[in-house]
Amino acid sequence: MKKILLVLVSFFCFISFTYAQNDFQEVVYLKNGSIIRGVIIEQQPNKLIKIQTNDGNVFVYNIDEVEKITKEPYYNTTHKKNNSNFQYRETNGYKGFLDLGYTAGTGNFGEDELEINGTYGYQFNPYLFLGVGTGVHYYFDSNKVALPIYADFRTNFMNNSITPFVGIKVGYSPYDFEGFYLNPNVGVRFALDSKALKALNFSMGYSMQKVDVNWGYYGTTKETVGGFNIKVGLEF
Repeated sequence: MKKILLVLVSFFCFISFTYAQNDFQEVVYLKNGSIIRGVIIEQQPNKLIKIQTNDGNVFVYNIDEVEKITKEPYYNTTHKKNNSNFQYRETNGYKGFLDLGYTAGTGNFGEDELEINGTYGYQFNPYLFLGVGTGVHYYFDSNKVALPIYADFRTNFMNNSITPFVGIKVGYSPYDFEGFYLNPNVGVRFALDSKALKALNFSMGYSMQKVDVNWGYYGTTKETVGGFNIKVGLEF
C-alpha cells in the first residue's frame, strides 16, 4: 500500500511539473529585428526552422536569418507573465481539478487518511461549477482503501483573481470501504496568468465515509469514518 501511495504522490508532482512546463513557449529572434512566438515544429540543422504561432500560422526561416532561439514565459496580447496589473475574469467552459489532501480522523471511528482526487466538469458562469470525479483514499489505521465516485458542486463568491469558494462532493465508494461519501469544504482560489494552469486552490473541510463494521455475534452495522481535512489542488 505504501508503494501505491508513493506512486500517487509522484503522479501528482509529475502533473504539477507538466503544467508548469506548459507556461513556456519557444521564441525565435530574427536578425532583422522580428520576434516570432510559438512552437517549433521542424528544425533542420544549419538549414531551416519552422515555427507555428498560437493562431495556427506556420513560418519558415533559413537558419542564417535567425539571431537566436529561446524558451520564454507564455505571452499574448491579453495577459502578460509577471504583470502586476493582471486582472482575471472567469469564463464558462470545461475544466478539471486535481487535488491532494490529508484528513485527521475524529470521533470513535476516526482515522487519518491520505487522498488524491480528480474531477472534470463544466463551469457554467464565473460562479458555478458542476462536475464528476473519483479518488483514491487510504486509511492508515485499518489499512483500507476507499474509491469514491462523486458529483462535485462548487461556487465562487467573486469573479476575481483571488476568491473564496465553497464546494461539496457527494458520492459512493464501491470498494473496500463501501458506502456513502460526503465532503463539504471551503477554500480560496488563486487564479494564475497562465496558458495551461488556471489556478491553485487551498481548502479545508470535513470528509465522511460510511463503512460496514462487523461486530461478530452482534452482526454488522454501518458506521461513519470521518475527520477534518486540508487540500491543495491544481485547476486546469
